[in-house]
Amino acid sequence: MKTICKSIFGVLSIALFFNCSEPDDIYMGSKDIKASNLIQIETLPSYKLNDLIYINSSFSRYLPEEGYDDLLDIYKTTKSNEYSFEFLLEKKSAYDTWTPINIGNKIVVNKGKSYTSNAAIGVCVFNPETNLYEFRAGIPLLETGEFRLRMSSNLYPVYTNSSYISVYIYTTISQVDNQGNYHFTVN
Repeated sequence: MKTICKSIFGVLSIALFFNCSEPDDIYMGSKDIKASNLIQIETLPSYKLNDLIYINSSFSRYLPEEGYDDLLDIYKTTKSNEYSFEFLLEKKSAYDTWTPINIGNKIVVNKGKSYTSNAAIGVCVFNPETNLYEFRAGIPLLETGEFRLRMSSNLYPVYTNSSYISVYIYTTISQVDNQGNYHFTVN
């Protein structure tokens, strides 16, 4: 009888453990959500030499989460003051190849932060007064020719404390093609 009781208790314990445990994405310390149009390219009808092409991202700390009625508070969940994404400016050569343009310290940041090398990282900084993560920066167009702005549609939390859950945001950018490129010409 003791053996049967121990077996039943063991099976129930295992069943209870699996039914009460967190979903795999939360257990592993991360969660993915989707939200539309959190990154925008401020397009112009045409571009001239020395114009700026602006990239803008402004989104709430409260985002919809699939399968839940309440909004997810990404600031409370992650304790991250910053979310980042990547972008890259490239110029088309005479041989139909794309060459990265090093925008270095030329980028004009109005909100948030930016780090650059060949690719640039836009950093949306949390504003507690508006409850928004904000980034806006302009890239000076210093050459004529055909260009493309390659955009990542993934927003990643920047951490100061790794003991919180990572919330990765997958978004759309309406101005880009299927490969994440915005094509334009500078005259």
